[in-house]
Amino acid sequence: MTIPRDDDPDGKTAAPPTTRRGLLTATAGVLGIGVAATVLGPVAVMLGQPLRHDATEGEGDFIPAGPRSLFAGDKPVKVDLYADRVDAWNRVVQVKVGSAWVLAQGGTLVALSTVCPHLGCGIDYVPEESKFYCACHKSYFAIDGAVETGPSPRGMDALELQDDGQLVSIRYRRFKIGKKTQEPA
Repeated sequence: MTIPRDDDPDGKTAAPPTTRRGLLTATAGVLGIGVAATVLGPVAVMLGQPLRHDATEGEGDFIPAGPRSLFAGDKPVKVDLYADRVDAWNRVVQVKVGSAWVLAQGGTLVALSTVCPHLGCGIDYVPEESKFYCACHKSYFAIDGAVETGPSPRGMDALELQDDGQLVSIRYRRFKIGKKTQEPA
């Protein structure tokens, strides 16, 4: 719609846009962008938070496995390891992160992962044979964790263990399965 000017009696010339109206439109647009940034800025920070922080699964820290007296015998003892799990925005207290076999070798304690290096099945201990056994694909492991028979590409994965004389703690880690060498997952 054109507005006739006083000096144009026919009304054929359009009026130039009002300066005040343009200023108000620009001001409203800038204020709208500011309000949107105020609201969407914290939302973007919250949504991007998992990308900036590593998720933890109890890996990296030593997890208490039990008192030293628990591992006094000559047979391996299976322990479940519990730690707090932080995953994106959630924190779960004392969730099972894995298991380990703890046994004495040469007077010191050793921790071996219960995860089979072949395909990730669980490894059990057969007391009658003094061997570890993965029933999924029939892999046998010696008492020191070395592979004896079966398709497993390597022996049982050793885990770092701390023994202060009172408490035994294990640094639980996951390793890539199906590899000849022990590589962190």
